[in-house]
Amino acid sequence: MVGTSESTSPSEHLVLTASPKTLSDPTRLVNGPAWYPGARVKLVGSIVINGWRVRAFFAPQATNDGSAFANHVVMIWTVGAHTYGIGFHNVAGIRTTVLRNEALLRNVRLVRP
Repeated sequence: MVGTSESTSPSEHLVLTASPKTLSDPTRLVNGPAWYPGARVKLVGSIVINGWRVRAFFAPQATNDGSAFANHVVMIWTVGAHTYGIGFHNVAGIRTTVLRNEALLRNVRLVRP
């Protein structure tokens, strides 16, 4: 994955990840290898972007402790055998963060190695 994240605010940042296999449980993507049984995310919407069915989840700090996605709205989608996640820190409210994520995803392109 290639990208950059810059912000004038230390509390705003972008996290992105990809799994080498399909993940049906969004908490597994949000928490990665640090996943634990109590991890929970909240579905906040879904949309089709670039032909991908994308689901938006809010990852509360309380149920995603230690995750880079804690307090983020995470857009999760699967293409082929890979599941992807991308999301901004939720500093402006969930709806505004979803809109930021959607704008970003409209410009994401997956490329072959």
